[in-house]
Amino acid sequence: MASTMKINKDKLRIVTEVLFLILFFFLFRNNSLQRWIIFFGAGIIISVFTGRFYCAWACPIGTMMRPISWLYKKLQIKRLKPPSFMKKSWIKWGLLMLFIVVMIGTKVLKIKFNLLLYLTLLGVLISLLFEEELWHKYICPYGTLFSVFTRPAKYGLKIIEEKCISCGKCEKVCLNNSISILANKKRKISNKDCLLCCKCQEVCSVEAISFAKV
Repeated sequence: MASTMKINKDKLRIVTEVLFLILFFFLFRNNSLQRWIIFFGAGIIISVFTGRFYCAWACPIGTMMRPISWLYKKLQIKRLKPPSFMKKSWIKWGLLMLFIVVMIGTKVLKIKFNLLLYLTLLGVLISLLFEEELWHKYICPYGTLFSVFTRPAKYGLKIIEEKCISCGKCEKVCLNNSISILANKKRKISNKDCLLCCKCQEVCSVEAISFAKV
């Protein structure tokens, strides 16, 4: 029963990702990509209560990264880890400020510059060389915002310590390196960084991971 629910959830996520990706390109084709801010705004509101659903279920950048990650895994191609200097907090906040300045500047000066489209292309290009964590945690301005708005969230993916057997499978498949090791070797998920892709839940052999109150 649990495995059936897991498969159904996986299919639902894939369908949702594809539908949002189609919508993204539909808006782009009709020169209405600025309307995507509506879906991002909804994602921000939802994240305050249940975490970063937008990142794994609606974000076009993340969706286009999925087949790249799948292909690299099949071909056993290892990507570069995030450079240590990128982990300094001022860099991601600086990139967020730059994004906001460019966005406001293009509007005020009435410059035709599709910022969201170029941001999407940048994310995909970066994922060709580096692990997804670099984009999701340190570069993406949306990811930086989500890391703030998800802090008060009461629900998210949670590892039940009593069930955890410390195998580390969840930690290995986490796209955003949001799973840490506790002193007792059990694992814990950082809600502000968790993309809710549920890959950790998929590989957990003892079903110790579930969406619950955190």
